[in-house]
Amino acid sequence: MNKQVIYYPEDAVLRAVKQFETPFFLYDEARLRENCRNFKKAFSRHFPNFWPLYAVKANSNPEILKIIAEEGFDFDASSPSEVWITRKLGKTEDFAMSSIGMFTGNYNPASELKYAKDAGYLLNLDDISMIPMLQEIGVSEFISLRINPGVGKATIESNVFAGPNAKYGIPFEQAAQAYAMVRDMGVKRFGIHMMTGSNVPIGEKNYFGDIIKKLLEVVADIKEKTGVEIELLNMGGGFGVPYRPEEDSLNMEEIALSVRKAFDEQCEKYGLKEPHLMAEPGRWITADMGFLVSRVDVIKDGYKKFVGIDASSNDMPRPSIYGAYHHVSVIQARESSGGKPETVSIAGKICENNDQLAQDRELLHCEVGDIIVIHNCGAHAYSMGHNYNGRLRHAEYLLRIDGSFAKIRRAETFEDLYATILS
Repeated sequence: MNKQVIYYPEDAVLRAVKQFETPFFLYDEARLRENCRNFKKAFSRHFPNFWPLYAVKANSNPEILKIIAEEGFDFDASSPSEVWITRKLGKTEDFAMSSIGMFTGNYNPASELKYAKDAGYLLNLDDISMIPMLQEIGVSEFISLRINPGVGKATIESNVFAGPNAKYGIPFEQAAQAYAMVRDMGVKRFGIHMMTGSNVPIGEKNYFGDIIKKLLEVVADIKEKTGVEIELLNMGGGFGVPYRPEEDSLNMEEIALSVRKAFDEQCEKYGLKEPHLMAEPGRWITADMGFLVSRVDVIKDGYKKFVGIDASSNDMPRPSIYGAYHHVSVIQARESSGGKPETVSIAGKICENNDQLAQDRELLHCEVGDIIVIHNCGAHAYSMGHNYNGRLRHAEYLLRIDGSFAKIRRAETFEDLYATILS
């Protein structure tokens, strides 16, 4: 039984539900900081100039971003709004240039690239067709290109971000051509990036080392054909986390060591000057520090037993989109609840049958008023939320290290939902 998956701050949840209206998200600051430190330590041990970024898309709450920045991370942004909110947090100095991090969007118009560039982000272009836009927005000293290495892996097919079916990146066969184009435009410093999948399976402990070997082969080919030396290598993110209690946790020390070995082997083999290593975790940093806390509203005995809660898939869409599994804990509201464990499905109020946050799960006997805690909701939960059915999204609270609570986002109101209507 993986303690990382089944853990939740029960005492804090019990205090919180007495103070705050459910549903809400609760984020554990201590765990967030621990994750940041463990990730950075694992890679910095082998790469003294390691540059960690946080993938803002996973959780963009500014208070969460501030903590991550305090722990020494810059940012991976993929949209103008992510650029905007991180710019509000301030600017750092790294990689011998003033930068907040790296902008890696896809299918961006020139206006978005210019916005990111002007905000202090390093540009990471997704396709050859975007290269001519540099003339329009002003050629930077540094440019990175995203490469599709031809292979990818993830726990869910739609999360595979490389290979022939992926919409991302420059096919590796075209890499030398792309770098020659930016070189000829006056670019002086070069980076390379890949992101092969989201939540790469835990058991693939050699995967990151193997894919780095492939990327460094591309780096060698670029140097041979164009003379371009890659100064910064961004290995992307995709580091898997366990969602089920029976799954193991990814050993980041082993991952970092496998990447180190790949660098040593390939740089010696091809005579490469070692690039600075960058990585951009999102899920691995924030997933297990967040919990969606809800209350049982309705018990329905039909063809099967449904436990209706006050949260829905608009709060945390992963199960409805991917069929993703999230661990669930039940806190019985009354000592008299008792009852044997039973097989139930946890359902929300959205008028879609896929609004089931857990299906056919054996849980403690539930009654109206009991508390349902959904785990691993610190990444790709609120950030993927929506307002379908006119459902409002809910508050976020931070559990401080001293045990106090801070409201870091209020719940939406009806007025918020219609605030952009002009008439």
